[in-house]
Amino acid sequence: MKVDVILTAGEIKTEKIKDKIVVIIDVLRATSVMVTAIANGAKAIYPYKDIESVLENCKKSNSYVLGGERKGLKIEGFDFGNSPLEYTKEMVNGKDVFMTTSNGTRAIESSANGSKKLFIACFLNIESVVNKLIEENQDTVIICSGTNDEFSLDDALCAGEIVRRLTERVKDIKLSDISLGVKIIAENSKGIEDTLTGSKHFEYLKSIGFYGDMNHCFSIDKFDIVPEYRDGVIKN
Repeated sequence: MKVDVILTAGEIKTEKIKDKIVVIIDVLRATSVMVTAIANGAKAIYPYKDIESVLENCKKSNSYVLGGERKGLKIEGFDFGNSPLEYTKEMVNGKDVFMTTSNGTRAIESSANGSKKLFIACFLNIESVVNKLIEENQDTVIICSGTNDEFSLDDALCAGEIVRRLTERVKDIKLSDISLGVKIIAENSKGIEDTLTGSKHFEYLKSIGFYGDMNHCFSIDKFDIVPEYRDGVIKN
């Protein structure tokens, strides 16, 4: 198994992911929302790059909610923003979630063409993702969505933890330099929040009132699910 890591959504190129297993990470907060919503009974998640596509495609569903953000804040007219705490069982069970975010949904759409399979990951489901990758046993590219096409430490730390766990359990594994780099970040982390303190995106979300999300987003292995994106839809 070869494992590579792409550090931002803007760096995704078809030739890098062609016929490979792809894992999308956007810890703060798109993939944390997706995993939480599916765990709380959402029927499916439909991710889009732009607001217009959400508003057009949601008309096809009989029971749906709209979720998403721009610059971390809820989009006007949407039901929810990008806080996973909003996607409770009472609010999403049995419903379709139509969603657009600044980084995560863009990374998903950009990876859709060419990848063999596409899985959704965050701290909440790391062990389940690792188990799935071992089961697949194929070349894998982990994509950190980043923040506005810049490196984001939260995504890199999560990617590093996936790589670290894989290397402990897979004998024939080959890491790219970037994979090795994020693995070293994870190995030297004394705790998620301690590692991320001072990082740009983490501090920005705290400044606009979303510190409460962090305890949830940084909960490791809370859910035993691996949502998969296929034909425009994310399901478990």
